[in-house]
Amino acid sequence: MYKLKQIPEDFIVEEIPLFEFKDKGKYTYFLLEKKEYNTERVIQNLSKYYNIPRKKFSYAGNKDKHAITKQYVSVKGKITNKEFTDYSVRVVGYGNEPISLGDLKGNKFTITVRNIDKKPYQVISTINYFDDQRFGKCNLEIGQAILKKDFKKAANLIDLKEVKEHLKQNPNDNIGAIKKTPFKILKLYVHAVQSYLWNELTAEYVKQKTKDYFEVGYKHGQFVFSDSKIINITIPLIAFDTEFENKEIENLYNEILNKNRLSLRDFIIRQIPDITPHGSERDLINEVKNLKISNLEKDDLNKIMKKIKLSFELNKGSYATIVIKNLLFAQQPH
Repeated sequence: MYKLKQIPEDFIVEEIPLFEFKDKGKYTYFLLEKKEYNTERVIQNLSKYYNIPRKKFSYAGNKDKHAITKQYVSVKGKITNKEFTDYSVRVVGYGNEPISLGDLKGNKFTITVRNIDKKPYQVISTINYFDDQRFGKCNLEIGQAILKKDFKKAANLIDLKEVKEHLKQNPNDNIGAIKKTPFKILKLYVHAVQSYLWNELTAEYVKQKTKDYFEVGYKHGQFVFSDSKIINITIPLIAFDTEFENKEIENLYNEILNKNRLSLRDFIIRQIPDITPHGSERDLINEVKNLKISNLEKDDLNKIMKKIKLSFELNKGSYATIVIKNLLFAQQPH
């Protein structure tokens, strides 16, 4: 089985910015390069170091912890360059607007894939699934419990000190305990359900559109890929306000919702209204840009096996690990 991220240098991610860097402005834009740290932890550390409130920092999206990542961050005010042990700050410009969630064109990846014995074929696109990183340890299970209004189950599944302490002092206040969870994390639980349902529908849709498909397992099911070209469409990430324009997609979603004992109305969370999600759309097909695949080389970390280096670019919100799975399992007997 192939191996990713055996060392942080095996997985390098760099944001492709959407915004312009100017010579002056009330916000400082800086490039944050980090190794084996999650984004939020670094930002909290920088807040303390620069003595600037956390709320004045913002960025376009979280980056992997077990990797070397380069991403752009804005802070209201002025700061200077700084080298820390596992991360660094380099000022790149200024502007009058903060960087917001999604403010990037995409990401560039340089990835070493280890423990393989043959070189994969080129691909120009892949199915745009959400990979395991989206679901964490039990984000999906917590999200499903919240949508089904089983707040006791959800509260008991949330592994946070503040939640557990609240339950200890108030054993019957499950909703209050859940509200002790940081808002961004609470939203992730519900988004995990939307992402899982999207994956389930997309896998079934791909099966129906081609006989030339193959499956690759992940934590919550099967990804279905195809070696044949499939026409790109947008597929809803469903919520209570989703309006279907494609009858085929609507029928598939109804089947999947029934299978999971959910309905669109379940996405209305009156007890915690701030985390009631709205519907959006996601492209079925993800274009893989500027893909380069090195020759096979001796794998210094895995005896008798080989490694390759890949580089490519993806639009924001797409998963490099999905591209890897498509590349390495395509062309195999199935």
